[in-house]
Amino acid sequence: MSRLSRRFFLRGLGGMTLGLPFLESLAGRKAHAQGMNPKRFVVFFECNGVNMDRIFPATPYGALTSASFTNTSLAPLAGLESKILIPRGIHKVPKGFNFDGETPVGCDHQNGMGGKLTAQQLEGNDHYSAGQSIDQFIASRLNPAGRRSLTLKVGPRGSGVLSVISYAGASQPVQGENNPWTAFQDFMSAGMPNNNAAQKAYDRRISVLDMVKSDMDTLKAKRLSQKDKDKLDLHYTSIREVEMAMQQTGLPACSLPDATRTELMGLNASNVGSDANYKQVGRLQMDVMAIALACDHTRAATLQWNNGSSGPTFRWDGMNHPYHHHAISHNATTDAGSGTGIGGADYKVLLAEIDTWYMQQYRYLLDKLNAYQEAGGTTVLDNSVVLYANELSDGLEHNFMDMPFIIAGSAGGYLKQGQYIKVTAQQNPKQFQDAPHNKLLTTLCNAVGVRNTDGSLLNNFGAFGDPGEFTQLKV
Repeated sequence: MSRLSRRFFLRGLGGMTLGLPFLESLAGRKAHAQGMNPKRFVVFFECNGVNMDRIFPATPYGALTSASFTNTSLAPLAGLESKILIPRGIHKVPKGFNFDGETPVGCDHQNGMGGKLTAQQLEGNDHYSAGQSIDQFIASRLNPAGRRSLTLKVGPRGSGVLSVISYAGASQPVQGENNPWTAFQDFMSAGMPNNNAAQKAYDRRISVLDMVKSDMDTLKAKRLSQKDKDKLDLHYTSIREVEMAMQQTGLPACSLPDATRTELMGLNASNVGSDANYKQVGRLQMDVMAIALACDHTRAATLQWNNGSSGPTFRWDGMNHPYHHHAISHNATTDAGSGTGIGGADYKVLLAEIDTWYMQQYRYLLDKLNAYQEAGGTTVLDNSVVLYANELSDGLEHNFMDMPFIIAGSAGGYLKQGQYIKVTAQQNPKQFQDAPHNKLLTTLCNAVGVRNTDGSLLNNFGAFGDPGEFTQLKV
């Protein structure tokens, strides 16, 4: 029987490890006094722009209320107003339409994908970003063992700048893993073990919970508070639900013979990226992400929904759209924007349906994170920044101004909550005179605890924009 790790891991068969959420009963008084809640940074990324008439609160700047999300695409967030912060008037940098005067590299779609998390220009023949993205930067500073950000995707892998939002460095794209099984296996540190006992466990398709049963029994024998017992029940249930859902979706379960692993992973990639599995795979990815964050496997993660200038054809949850997301965003029947509209239907109504659906998924992730209790009566969501971002604002215009950003979680009290705040000094939020988005990235780096070597706050992230933070967003 292995000894329970002080860092709250269960260890079991064949070197298998299973991370656990924070357990106050095992932390000790000193740890409680110092605080043990890690800060996390999460990106939820939608492509193709939005219906700008419906994406911001219906109430004036100030406190968010129950009326703020009524008759908007934000309606699924109702009830979470106290944990939401919505800045308004931010423009992307480098600016679109070549307003920065640089030699243009790539179209505005490409710049929206490559520059949103980097605040960098594109470069080279591949038009990849010229710098590191915020998720990988934060991961390099905060992640246990220095591992990269957990980078997940829903939809087809794709290739080129339109298929990625995360960068390890200049022209170093990090492709999101679009198969939940592979992401889950990596998180569980399972891999394909080399010893016979572990191999037999995989061949019998044993749950990861069975593989760590010995350590689990040791943990259960300890004097845990009722809160910690409830937390473990939630955690175990979440893991088992992921396993069962993967089986029901036709994806490999949590154990897999070595001989078929490579084949199945390769073949199933086409299925997990299909429109038919879009919703189910997305939910599984969010389940895996929530478990990984709660267990401190990662403190930085991104979830990218499909590719830029692309997207699924929404024919589920009451939608029956005639064309895929990108075409609808351009009120056209083709990706080239040709045609005379999408034929009878109001493209903005269809866009609002898509935006609302994505907000339902965003809410699903927030609820998952909010269910995990941590020290001091807080939750994983409270100790995180979960940023909603988009490739563009108005997709038809390819616009980079008045970008839709939503922040959930206060990063342990660094950021305001329950507020709708205009951060530009201009009267019209659709502007590019001030409030560049690199200042938002800088603010969020500081919020989750990234600091300079001398302990001071970061003053700039990216190569474009202005130094400093959006102080209006800080407590």
